[in-house]
Amino acid sequence: MVEFLPGTIGQRLAELREQRGFTREELAERVGVSTSTLSRLESGQIQKFSDEVLTALVREFNVSADFLLGLTNIPDRKNYDIEELRLTALAARNLYTGKVNSEVVSRMLEHPRFAMLTTMIAQYFDDTLAAGVAVQNQIFASMGELLLMGCGQRDAAQATALSKIPPYQVELSKIQNTFMVMLKEMKKDMASELAAKQAATKEIVAQMMAELTKGEDRPLTEITPEQMTDAILHTVDTSVFDPDKLSVFRSGVVSLFEALPRAAHEQ
Repeated sequence: MVEFLPGTIGQRLAELREQRGFTREELAERVGVSTSTLSRLESGQIQKFSDEVLTALVREFNVSADFLLGLTNIPDRKNYDIEELRLTALAARNLYTGKVNSEVVSRMLEHPRFAMLTTMIAQYFDDTLAAGVAVQNQIFASMGELLLMGCGQRDAAQATALSKIPPYQVELSKIQNTFMVMLKEMKKDMASELAAKQAATKEIVAQMMAELTKGEDRPLTEITPEQMTDAILHTVDTSVFDPDKLSVFRSGVVSLFEALPRAAHEQ
């Protein structure tokens, strides 16, 4: 998921327009505003969108309204109509209710081979390639008949007959091979993500232990709730939080550790 740096409404709009390669005149015509209005929006002279312009820009750039309004730095839309996604109601219900693994579905949809796979499956359902194979088989059959009638080369005719391919076998083999390659690549990606998460976790644990053992000449035999809380807070930048809220949060975490059995505090 792509994330942009913070920006004003005008900066977001200008960046999206330039990213798509539109001139102001082209974008203004696409969304139904004057070029001067679009120019004032980008320069910050106009700070608000009308509902009609906002809707048109969201559809044109395929981003969320919150992103255009500067409420989030992630442009991806999160809310779509089922009809807009071209999902059946049952497919959407299965996703929403968790009957299918949404992480697996997401990885498949994001995979670069998935679009090609869906096209291959659509062609298989449409009998497009099967018809081509049927024609090929007919040619082989005709060649076999000619060989038998003209030269009497029975072995050659039999070899030609054996070259005939079951109508759907070519398509099924390609679909299966592509799907298996996708699965292997997805698993490889997941393994690399796990390694990165493990490395990050190891680094955080190292920071926590460094904080816990700071100034200690001997191994710790017991960790107090306060020490554990401070070690956790040491791994993040607390300067961005309100001091009062941070104090309340620290007290809550300390209370949480205090509620744990005493054995959990000891090494």
